[in-house]
Amino acid sequence: MRVAAGMVVLLVLAVAAPAAAAPAAAPSLAGPFAPYAFLVGEWNVSPAGAPAMGVARFIWGPNQSYLWYSLALLENGEEQPHFEGLMVWNGARRDLDMLLILDLQSGRIQEQGPVSIRPDGTVVREITATYAEGERFPPRYDTPAGPQGATAHFRQTFRASGPDTILTSATRETKEGWVATFPGSDRLVMARRPPAAKR
Repeated sequence: MRVAAGMVVLLVLAVAAPAAAAPAAAPSLAGPFAPYAFLVGEWNVSPAGAPAMGVARFIWGPNQSYLWYSLALLENGEEQPHFEGLMVWNGARRDLDMLLILDLQSGRIQEQGPVSIRPDGTVVREITATYAEGERFPPRYDTPAGPQGATAHFRQTFRASGPDTILTSATRETKEGWVATFPGSDRLVMARRPPAAKR
């Protein structure tokens, strides 16, 4: 009888449990990804005080073994996939390795580099973008890369400003220093999307 009663309890719990795992921002596994867990979720991305211009997603891999990161741009309210890829633990360096496909129309541009944590908890994504021959590259995107391809350096930071808000910046390295990748990109806000907004 005790076994039967236990089975009933397990069945009730299984039916009552939601299909999704526990809230992503509160990982159940303590591990090297814990400092990055605040990123997990779906976020509207916008310049401060402006409507959303994109949707960022950070999703756990199985058993929180890696992070999947994507960004879709919003055009007339519709999502247009922009980039996606993985962030995986580098046990020797004790931070993350990132490899993303940029421009999902062609797959001929990639971003790679380390992702690390500053002492104040800010996540820093150091980016080398590699452009295949014929792809237009910074600073003006008006010149196609030659036979050897081309590279550019970018940086993105993420800093939690509340349970549902992250301040982020996207900058590009120039001879004069770091500048906004596009107007307002150095002062962006990520706001957690309400469940109704999720697809």
